[in-house]
Amino acid sequence: MNPADYNEIDSVFRLVDRALWIVTAATPSARGGLLASWIFQASIDPASPRLMAAIAPNHYTHRLIQGSGALAVHLITVRQINYAWLFGLESGRDRDKLSGIPTRTARTGSPILEDCLAWLDCQVIAQYDGGDRTFFLADVIAGGRLADAPPLTEGQLLAMATDEQRAVLQAQLRADIELQRSLLANWRARHGDLSPR
Repeated sequence: MNPADYNEIDSVFRLVDRALWIVTAATPSARGGLLASWIFQASIDPASPRLMAAIAPNHYTHRLIQGSGALAVHLITVRQINYAWLFGLESGRDRDKLSGIPTRTARTGSPILEDCLAWLDCQVIAQYDGGDRTFFLADVIAGGRLADAPPLTEGQLLAMATDEQRAVLQAQLRADIELQRSLLANWRARHGDLSPR
């Protein structure tokens, strides 16, 4: 595939302005969270709600999800954009991102943000190694909607970003792409190249 094809494919993905989610998880000795956009409903049956979370294995929260077998996901509004910057620009390896934020502990042990648009408490039932992402399939065991407002989206976050915030996001994206390319290459080496010819 040539670079022009990559750009065309990326333009298709950019047609969707995905909601931003705060993902939290905790083990007995640590807790953390990150900003994610690849969180999806994974069942149409309201009596068996499930979600799929695609989390890069280089993130600290990934380790917490694997260690606890659980995660909580939160939608936020424009009013809570400070959470997006906190969970999106800093690493949980360096500090407890939840320190000073009102939280409570869910049934799974995951932290629930008390100030959010909505939340779901999830128990991981399976995980799939995709190379640059681990896909966590989870049963949703509890949830709540705390406000009536639209969720914050990627487009809104970028439009509201300062030049400094945008520069940090772009630098993080470039670093993640470099790291995750090698993870995906290793995965392809183990599983064979499944790309269409």
